[in-house]
Amino acid sequence: MNTTFIINGGAGRVVASIPVLEKFARLNPDDDFRILISGWENLFWSHPTLQKRSFSLNQKGVFENFIKNNRLVCPEPYYVHGYYNQQLSLSEAFDEEINSTRDHGDLEIPKLYISPYELQGITRIIHELKKNYNKSKIIVFQPFGSGCNKNSGVPIDRSNRSLLYHQYVQLAEKISKDCLIVYFGQKDLKFPTDSVTVSLDQYNADLRMYMSLISQCDYFIGCDSLGQHIARAFNKPGTVIMGSTIEKNVSYPDHFRILRKAGRMPTYDPIRINHFDSEFANRDNDGIMDFTNEELENFANVINMDLYNE
Repeated sequence: MNTTFIINGGAGRVVASIPVLEKFARLNPDDDFRILISGWENLFWSHPTLQKRSFSLNQKGVFENFIKNNRLVCPEPYYVHGYYNQQLSLSEAFDEEINSTRDHGDLEIPKLYISPYELQGITRIIHELKKNYNKSKIIVFQPFGSGCNKNSGVPIDRSNRSLLYHQYVQLAEKISKDCLIVYFGQKDLKFPTDSVTVSLDQYNADLRMYMSLISQCDYFIGCDSLGQHIARAFNKPGTVIMGSTIEKNVSYPDHFRILRKAGRMPTYDPIRINHFDSEFANRDNDGIMDFTNEELENFANVINMDLYNE
């Protein structure tokens, strides 16, 4: 019997599952497995092993063709003991669920792939941007996580994973003037008076274009969200500003510079496990992403040192 995996949740989780699914393919060469994804299947495009095995969960015929005669596995890393005790990363928790192992030494970093056509297109855009703005370096900046939404016209992230909407502009203003900073995020969350970061709206950018851009950028700045997973997949240097989540769980502390608010460590949010405990964790974590001017200045200083000490 072959296996069908349903990988749900945010795009970052989907990227974190990639090395685990690659490992499953290596360990189970006779299993003609399939992967069903809700909304993020284009992250698997051009992958030499997983592109042909991945499909949208939200299409006609999924049950009859991919589930009915297969073993169905719906891994949930948030339910793994080592994960909710901050001992495992997302990929390692997926590994326990998918490959039934606690030996994670053979897990590789996530692999994402850009086609030659996509690479050619983003190379042209980068050349055009550098020329138009007279900049020598490209930084991709993702200030908001997926939990950030507008409330009374103001972006609010109840999960406390995103930068405050005006502070990302303050930070960007303090970064070297030699750098062009490209905003990566929801269009309607971009600060109205933000004249510091550049949008790719004129190029009708989609997720694949931003993936291509990150693959060719000089540096990445972000929070606990998709961009950091993409940057790690392409081995890009960067800084991740953490709030309510723990770097061991959701980031790559052996690769990125991790910055936090001084004197604050988060209360673990048991999301998907218990609604009330999750709500109270959010309240405990309020203010954990609200930085002083001095903290933002320090963040900018270390980022500028990274940029010119590569």
